Amino acid sequence: MEIDYEYLARISKDAVLYTSRKTTNILDGEYNSVYHGKSLELLDFKEYSFGDDFSSIDWKTSSRTDTLLVRRNIAEKKHSILIIGDTGTKMDADTPTGDSKSDIALMSLGVITYLLSRQGSDVGLVCADKKGVLATPFKTGSICVEELLHTYGESLFEDHRSNMNDLLQDVLQMYPMRRMIVFVITDIAGLRTVKNATLSRMTERNDVYFICIDDAPFTGSKVYDRMCEEYIDRFLAGNRSLRKAEQKEINNILNRFKHDATRSRVVLERVKTKADVVDTVLNLFERGRNGIFG
Repeated sequence: MEIDYEYLARISKDAVLYTSRKTTNILDGEYNSVYHGKSLELLDFKEYSFGDDFSSIDWKTSSRTDTLLVRRNIAEKKHSILIIGDTGTKMDADTPTGDSKSDIALMSLGVITYLLSRQGSDVGLVCADKKGVLATPFKTGSICVEELLHTYGESLFEDHRSNMNDLLQDVLQMYPMRRMIVFVITDIAGLRTVKNATLSRMTERNDVYFICIDDAPFTGSKVYDRMCEEYIDRFLAGNRSLRKAEQKEINNILNRFKHDATRSRVVLERVKTKADVVDTVLNLFERGRNGIFG
């Protein structure tokens, strides 16, 4: 894919802008890399209270304020966030509302990266392309958002033979001992391939969250099949029985995945519009915190 850096820069700005506009306490105390510890990086000061470490009193600052103040530092512990992004020709398609699946996938990655790297977490990306499996180093900071967007954007429409279950198996082999918070960005076709045994292994050491991007229906007016690169026959596209069968298959895939996800303590959220991405990601955090799986 020939990357449009201006387009990705806009996605990055949108992720930051839309997320910053949200007023929520969902993330407070959750996936927060800030622990009150003994590292050298200063977090802030607080007034001394009984039980505080006497050696942590900052005498210079206390003398200037006439208040006994204790230093609070940022601990060295960080969360490792891994985003697994689905790729392939199927991502160059639309949702039922006409939004681009690729826009939503990139926006989802941008919001997750912005939220968690802002708190000091290390964020990495794994996705498949025609050369195999691509994995980035774990990084943090504001520049991390655009770097990961560029990497994912370059691989997003690359054709490959692997499926999401294969990619998850690759991740298990790549990070056998590392504890991570894992976000999977995929679609209905991706969910269909994921096996219960794979989910079970993924959650042995990791917290796992899925974002499923809805596909436009196979039926309707002027339906274009991106995989076959042709318009669907008008008779088929307007067939009500076919529409019912399609919806039944989607429901079967979702019900099966939700059943397995509940057993493995995996959180799933669906999204169909770019404007809903921030709320979708925040809902993932809230449901995970409250133990609402499936």
